[in-house]
Amino acid sequence: MKLSVSLFTVALFTLLLSGCETVYDNYAGPGTTQDFINARYQCFQETSQRQSSAYVNQYGGGSSSTVMPLCNAFTMCLASKGYYKNDGGRFSARVAPVNCR
Repeated sequence: MKLSVSLFTVALFTLLLSGCETVYDNYAGPGTTQDFINARYQCFQETSQRQSSAYVNQYGGGSSSTVMPLCNAFTMCLASKGYYKNDGGRFSARVAPVNCR
């Protein structure tokens, strides 16, 4: 019994640690940081789609609605404006984070 509790604790701790890293991409491209932020905002506006869901069961129901861009469309939009992912790029996505699906 003690062994299974210890294994469960180790597995849970490992799972929690594996989800702690957040990766932000760097980009290379033309212009200033402000130009990069403006391009990200424009691409967010151009590629965002509303996603809604709802459910009903014997206990009630609920709904949710979010607006997010598709990751591939967002990346292609940035590329069309001259920005591409590059580990050594001078623009960090940290200045204007975007969640996508």
